[in-house]
Amino acid sequence: MEEQNTFMEVLDGHRLKAAFIILLSTGCRIGELLALTWDNVSSDEGTIRISRTLQRVNTFEENSNTKTKLIYVSPKTDKGNRTIPILQDVMSLLLQHREIQHQEQSIAQDIYEYNNLVFATELGRPIDPENFTRTFKSLLKKAGLNENINIHALRHTFATRGLENGIEIKVMQEILGHSSISVTGDIYSHVLPDKKRESIEKLNDLFKASTNDKIS
Repeated sequence: MEEQNTFMEVLDGHRLKAAFIILLSTGCRIGELLALTWDNVSSDEGTIRISRTLQRVNTFEENSNTKTKLIYVSPKTDKGNRTIPILQDVMSLLLQHREIQHQEQSIAQDIYEYNNLVFATELGRPIDPENFTRTFKSLLKKAGLNENINIHALRHTFATRGLENGIEIKVMQEILGHSSISVTGDIYSHVLPDKKRESIEKLNDLFKASTNDKIS
């Protein structure tokens, strides 16, 4: 938790602060985050809708000058299409980010690409997941944290903290977009024994009176 707080401190003033906070507070994947469009953000309902992901793939095109390109793809399973609740403070941060984006559009004018992306470059273009990861690494360095931390750890941190604080595993499966509850259970099995103990301890009061009664 201390590392997370240290990381969040260096986000202040960064143009992609909202992006990293979304990762930490929803557990969505990087490609899903970078494919998110404003029409899939509902400030009224306090949700974001995940319906696609951004990936860099090989082109295999003979006449192409580049060997790879960015494409949007649908989730691998139906569970990948999902709606995730957003905390009110996080939604406020997201709307502040939109105002910054509007300012960038005004500055760039005709060269701005209107892709309706929530998180884009200053010219409106998709952010390459590899470049986003490089930004993450630079922030880790600035925070004095281990630069070998994988960005996927943000998703793992969200899920672990959520389960530790009482989110049911079925709900967590739906938020993370896992294909089945067994996938979630297998990945986060280290958290579940403690949750089982907590659940049993909640029954303590029900049996305390009975066990304290003396047998006559």
